[in-house]
Amino acid sequence: MRRFAAFALLVLLPVLASAQAVGAAPEAASSRVAVYLDCSDSMAPYLPAVEAEVRKQFPDADVFSVPAIKVWVDGVAVRGGGPSVLPHRPAATGPRVSTDASRMTPVGRELLTRYAGNFETGSVGAWVDILRREKRYAALVIFSDFNDQVLQTRAGAGQVYVDDAAQRALPEAEVADARTVAEKVWEDAWVGSFESAKVGQGPALYLFSTRHPAARVLQKCAEVSGGKFTLVDRLRPDGPQRPGN
Repeated sequence: MRRFAAFALLVLLPVLASAQAVGAAPEAASSRVAVYLDCSDSMAPYLPAVEAEVRKQFPDADVFSVPAIKVWVDGVAVRGGGPSVLPHRPAATGPRVSTDASRMTPVGRELLTRYAGNFETGSVGAWVDILRREKRYAALVIFSDFNDQVLQTRAGAGQVYVDDAAQRALPEAEVADARTVAEKVWEDAWVGSFESAKVGQGPALYLFSTRHPAARVLQKCAEVSGGKFTLVDRLRPDGPQRPGN
């Protein structure tokens, strides 16, 4: 436990520290980082230690704990995204979306109150689609094993695009993509939003994975924003040992 907690500290904190300093006015510094923690079953064994380190070093980071790391697109719309506000319906066994608003900044509480139902319905796709416009954050951080897929469907035609973990080792040209130009507009909008981070008009995106490459669209967004994708497979209990250990 101490081994992967220490590694999380070494990898995550320099990135978050630099993100917190980007263009932040002193009065806004407490609400500069939002973290998406994928709380799916495969992530459960080591998320508590990672979250503890994030909270220790950045007590004002807004941590959104949401199961799964899916991006669903129905027709041309990201499920749960956009300006719509969906009701939050927690599962009978407990909330599927973290509601510990007491540990969030006013910005985080506002977003959680308004969009918890969206995040529950649309997973990371909804979270990114909403927070990419949120200029009160300097950085968005996603921590996951990226085991879930990007799935886009068309009414009457079924799946028109799938980006799953098994395909991410392939060149992008070899991945089947039957989408029209109009059906790719959401992806272009994401990339365009994150490009504005370089001129201080939006958050940068940082991706940390314990197992698989992140979805292609997320990696594109991270790259154009000035963020990055980092594999931290040593955080897994079954991951490779650090050299010399």
